[in-house]
Amino acid sequence: MNKLKKQERIDVCSETEINSNHYVITIGREFGSGGKYIGQELAKRFNIKCYDNELISKVSKDFNIDLELLKSVDEKQKSSFWYGFATNYVFSKQQGQVLPISREDGLFLKQCSTIENLYENENCVIIGRCADYILKNKANIIKIFIYSSDLQFKINRKIKFENYTEEQAREQIKKIDKERAEYYNHFTSRTWGDRSNYDLCIDTSVLGIEKSIDLIEVYIRKCLEKE
Repeated sequence: MNKLKKQERIDVCSETEINSNHYVITIGREFGSGGKYIGQELAKRFNIKCYDNELISKVSKDFNIDLELLKSVDEKQKSSFWYGFATNYVFSKQQGQVLPISREDGLFLKQCSTIENLYENENCVIIGRCADYILKNKANIIKIFIYSSDLQFKINRKIKFENYTEEQAREQIKKIDKERAEYYNHFTSRTWGDRSNYDLCIDTSVLGIEKSIDLIEVYIRKCLEKE
Protein backbone atom coordinates (compact mmCIF):
# COMPACT_ATOMS: atom_id res chain seq x y z
CA MET A 1 0.00 0.00 0.00
CA ASN A 2 1.25 3.44 -0.84
CA LYS A 3 2.10 5.84 1.91
CA LEU A 4 -0.88 7.81 3.11
CA LYS A 5 -0.86 11.36 1.88
CA LYS A 6 -0.50 14.03 4.51
CA GLN A 7 -4.15 15.05 4.29
CA GLU A 8 -5.16 11.43 4.76
CA ARG A 9 -3.22 10.96 7.97
CA ILE A 10 -5.06 10.03 11.11
CA ASP A 11 -6.72 12.96 12.87
CA VAL A 12 -7.98 11.79 16.23
CA CYS A 13 -8.73 15.27 17.56
CA SER A 14 -11.88 17.29 17.77
CA GLU A 15 -12.73 20.85 18.75
CA THR A 16 -13.72 20.90 22.41
CA GLU A 17 -14.42 23.76 24.77
CA ILE A 18 -13.60 23.01 28.38
CA ASN A 19 -13.45 24.75 31.72
CA SER A 20 -10.42 27.03 31.91
CA ASN A 21 -9.25 25.21 35.04
CA HIS A 22 -8.80 22.06 32.99
CA TYR A 23 -5.47 21.61 31.20
CA VAL A 24 -2.92 19.06 29.99
CA ILE A 25 0.82 19.61 29.64
CA THR A 26 2.51 17.58 26.90
CA ILE A 27 6.28 17.13 26.82
CA GLY A 28 8.32 16.00 23.84
CA ARG A 29 11.94 15.34 24.70
CA GLU A 30 15.33 14.36 23.41
CA PHE A 31 16.89 11.38 25.13
CA GLY A 32 19.15 12.59 27.94
CA SER A 33 17.78 16.15 27.96
CA GLY A 34 15.96 15.67 31.28
CA GLY A 35 12.46 15.74 29.81
CA LYS A 36 11.08 12.87 31.88
CA TYR A 37 12.44 14.29 35.13
CA ILE A 38 11.14 17.74 34.23
CA GLY A 39 7.68 16.32 33.55
CA GLN A 40 7.67 14.51 36.89
CA GLU A 41 8.76 17.61 38.79
CA LEU A 42 6.20 19.82 37.06
CA ALA A 43 3.50 17.30 37.98
CA LYS A 44 4.55 17.59 41.63
CA ARG A 45 4.46 21.39 41.52
CA PHE A 46 0.99 21.42 39.99
CA ASN A 47 -0.23 18.48 42.09
CA ILE A 48 -1.24 16.43 39.05
CA LYS A 49 -0.22 13.05 37.64
CA CYS A 50 2.59 12.48 35.16
CA TYR A 51 2.14 9.78 32.52
CA ASP A 52 5.23 8.32 30.88
CA ASN A 53 5.55 4.54 31.18
CA GLU A 54 2.35 4.78 33.20
CA LEU A 55 0.54 5.60 29.96
CA ILE A 56 1.61 2.28 28.43
CA SER A 57 0.39 0.45 31.51
CA LYS A 58 -2.93 2.25 31.26
CA VAL A 59 -3.35 1.32 27.58
CA SER A 60 -2.59 -2.28 28.51
CA LYS A 61 -5.22 -2.23 31.24
CA ASP A 62 -7.84 -0.28 29.27
CA PHE A 63 -7.71 -2.59 26.25
CA ASN A 64 -6.40 -5.84 27.77
CA ILE A 65 -3.26 -5.77 25.61
CA ASP A 66 -0.06 -7.53 26.63
CA LEU A 67 2.15 -4.99 28.41
CA GLU A 68 5.39 -6.43 27.07
CA LEU A 69 4.11 -6.09 23.50
CA LEU A 70 3.29 -2.44 24.10
CA LYS A 71 6.71 -1.81 25.63
CA SER A 72 8.40 -3.46 22.65
CA VAL A 73 6.81 -1.02 20.19
CA ASP A 74 6.67 2.07 22.40
CA GLU A 75 7.73 5.09 20.28
CA LYS A 76 9.50 2.79 17.79
CA GLN A 77 7.92 3.26 14.38
CA LYS A 78 10.28 0.98 12.47
CA SER A 79 10.23 -2.08 14.61
CA SER A 80 9.05 -5.04 12.56
CA PHE A 81 5.57 -4.80 14.07
CA TRP A 82 5.11 -1.04 13.75
CA TYR A 83 6.49 -0.91 10.24
CA GLY A 84 3.95 -3.43 8.98
CA PHE A 85 1.19 -1.86 11.00
CA ALA A 86 1.90 1.76 10.15
CA THR A 87 2.55 1.43 6.45
CA ASN A 88 -0.61 -0.59 5.91
CA TYR A 89 -2.96 1.43 8.09
CA VAL A 90 -5.95 3.12 6.55
CA PHE A 91 -8.56 5.17 8.36
CA SER A 92 -12.11 5.99 7.42
CA LYS A 93 -14.68 8.17 9.13
CA GLN A 94 -18.05 6.74 10.00
CA GLN A 95 -20.60 8.68 12.04
CA GLY A 96 -17.96 11.12 13.21
CA GLN A 97 -15.54 8.46 14.43
CA VAL A 98 -12.17 7.40 13.08
CA LEU A 99 -12.12 3.64 12.62
CA PRO A 100 -9.27 1.28 11.73
CA ILE A 101 -9.86 -0.85 8.67
CA SER A 102 -6.55 -2.71 8.74
CA ARG A 103 -6.15 -6.34 9.66
CA GLU A 104 -3.43 -5.28 12.12
CA ASP A 105 -4.30 -4.41 15.72
CA GLY A 106 -4.90 -0.68 16.18
CA LEU A 107 -2.41 -0.13 18.98
CA PHE A 108 -1.65 3.43 18.05
CA LEU A 109 -5.33 4.30 17.87
CA LYS A 110 -5.92 2.70 21.26
CA GLN A 111 -3.13 4.80 22.69
CA CYS A 112 -4.81 7.86 21.18
CA SER A 113 -8.07 6.90 22.85
CA THR A 114 -6.38 6.56 26.23
CA ILE A 115 -4.72 9.97 25.85
CA GLU A 116 -8.03 11.59 24.91
CA ASN A 117 -9.72 9.94 27.90
CA LEU A 118 -7.03 11.36 30.17
CA TYR A 119 -7.68 14.79 28.69
CA GLU A 120 -11.40 14.49 29.34
CA ASN A 121 -11.03 13.34 32.92
CA GLU A 122 -8.03 14.95 34.59
CA ASN A 123 -5.31 17.56 34.53
CA CYS A 124 -2.00 15.84 33.89
CA VAL A 125 1.44 15.81 32.26
CA ILE A 126 1.90 13.42 29.32
CA ILE A 127 5.42 12.55 28.17
CA GLY A 128 5.92 11.85 24.46
CA ARG A 129 3.63 9.42 22.54
CA CYS A 130 2.54 12.14 20.05
CA ALA A 131 0.31 13.63 22.76
CA ASP A 132 0.87 17.17 21.47
CA TYR A 133 -0.54 16.07 18.10
CA ILE A 134 -3.33 13.86 19.42
CA LEU A 135 -4.64 16.77 21.51
CA LYS A 136 -3.71 19.50 19.04
CA ASN A 137 -7.25 20.86 18.60
CA LYS A 138 -8.20 20.65 22.26
CA ALA A 139 -8.41 23.69 24.51
CA ASN A 140 -5.82 24.40 27.22
CA ILE A 141 -3.05 22.16 25.94
CA ILE A 142 0.42 23.45 26.78
CA LYS A 143 2.92 21.84 24.41
CA ILE A 144 6.58 21.79 25.47
CA PHE A 145 9.69 20.34 23.85
CA ILE A 146 12.83 19.66 25.90
CA TYR A 147 16.19 19.37 24.13
CA SER A 148 19.88 20.02 24.59
CA SER A 149 22.12 21.69 22.04
CA ASP A 150 25.10 20.26 23.95
CA LEU A 151 25.49 16.53 23.29
CA GLN A 152 27.95 16.17 26.15
CA PHE A 153 25.33 17.51 28.56
CA LYS A 154 23.05 14.60 27.62
CA ILE A 155 25.88 12.09 27.76
CA ASN A 156 26.91 13.29 31.23
CA ARG A 157 23.35 12.92 32.53
CA LYS A 158 23.15 9.32 31.35
CA ILE A 159 26.53 8.54 32.89
CA LYS A 160 25.54 10.17 36.20
CA PHE A 161 21.99 8.92 36.64
CA GLU A 162 21.89 5.61 34.75
CA ASN A 163 25.51 4.40 34.93
CA TYR A 164 26.02 4.41 31.16
CA THR A 165 29.52 4.46 29.78
CA GLU A 166 30.20 7.41 27.50
CA GLU A 167 30.09 5.15 24.45
CA GLN A 168 26.80 3.58 25.54
CA ALA A 169 25.26 6.97 26.20
CA ARG A 170 26.34 8.34 22.83
CA GLU A 171 24.94 5.30 21.00
CA GLN A 172 21.64 5.28 22.89
CA ILE A 173 21.06 9.00 22.38
CA LYS A 174 21.47 8.59 18.65
CA LYS A 175 19.36 5.40 18.51
CA ILE A 176 16.44 6.48 20.69
CA ASP A 177 16.13 9.98 19.25
CA LYS A 178 16.06 8.43 15.77
CA GLU A 179 13.29 6.03 16.83
CA ARG A 180 11.26 8.80 18.44
CA ALA A 181 11.61 11.03 15.41
CA GLU A 182 10.56 8.29 12.98
CA TYR A 183 7.59 7.36 15.14
CA TYR A 184 6.41 10.95 15.55
CA ASN A 185 7.04 11.95 11.94
CA HIS A 186 5.16 8.95 10.58
CA PHE A 187 2.04 9.13 12.71
CA THR A 188 1.67 12.92 12.65
CA SER A 189 3.22 13.85 9.25
CA ARG A 190 5.00 16.58 11.21
CA THR A 191 8.68 16.93 12.12
CA TRP A 192 9.68 15.88 15.62
CA GLY A 193 11.33 18.78 17.43
CA ASP A 194 10.11 21.43 14.98
CA ARG A 195 9.51 24.49 17.12
CA SER A 196 6.30 25.35 15.24
CA ASN A 197 4.66 22.27 16.81
CA TYR A 198 5.16 23.49 20.37
CA ASP A 199 4.35 26.44 22.60
CA LEU A 200 7.71 26.41 24.35
CA CYS A 201 11.07 24.80 23.51
CA ILE A 202 13.71 24.69 26.24
CA ASP A 203 17.43 23.95 25.84
CA THR A 204 18.27 22.45 29.23
CA SER A 205 22.02 22.72 28.65
CA VAL A 206 21.74 26.52 28.87
CA LEU A 207 20.06 26.98 32.26
CA GLY A 208 20.43 23.49 33.69
CA ILE A 209 17.55 21.24 34.70
CA GLU A 210 16.29 22.92 37.86
CA LYS A 211 16.26 26.46 36.45
CA SER A 212 14.58 25.11 33.32
CA ILE A 213 11.83 23.66 35.53
CA ASP A 214 11.41 27.02 37.26
CA LEU A 215 11.12 28.80 33.92
CA ILE A 216 8.60 26.30 32.53
CA GLU A 217 6.52 26.51 35.70
CA VAL A 218 6.30 30.29 35.38
CA TYR A 219 5.36 29.96 31.71
CA ILE A 220 2.60 27.44 32.43
CA ARG A 221 1.14 29.54 35.24
CA LYS A 222 1.10 32.60 32.97
CA CYS A 223 -0.67 30.57 30.28
CA LEU A 224 -3.29 29.39 32.75
CA GLU A 225 -3.84 32.96 34.01
CA LYS A 226 -4.75 34.02 30.46
CA GLU A 227 -7.58 31.51 30.20
